[in-house]
Amino acid sequence: MRSILNFFLRLGRILVFLVYYLKELVISSLFVAWDIITPKDYMKPGIVEVPVDLKSETAIISLANLISMTPGSLTLDMTPDKKKIYIHVMYLYDKEEFIRKTKQQLERRIQKIFE
Repeated sequence: MRSILNFFLRLGRILVFLVYYLKELVISSLFVAWDIITPKDYMKPGIVEVPVDLKSETAIISLANLISMTPGSLTLDMTPDKKKIYIHVMYLYDKEEFIRKTKQQLERRIQKIFE
């Protein structure tokens, strides 16, 4: 009975995550497209070091890949102990806000699914 409950709990988390990630994909895609088709350049590139609290290797790889699949960001590297990840961001207006959003929104949701 408990395993069935865990299955449906994880399934619900995956569905919530998919809705969140699709929303982020659409917003990011539209922002990059807007920057390309308009004459004004909104790009402010930068590299950010984001601490990672995930324990599972699958979760860490998922985080890195999901960041890279989002338009405007690319995972560059990871420390050998997998505690920090380096991300290239095309529109880095507030470094602390980017780190906070990555950890509290993306990493937390991945953690709920995998760990």
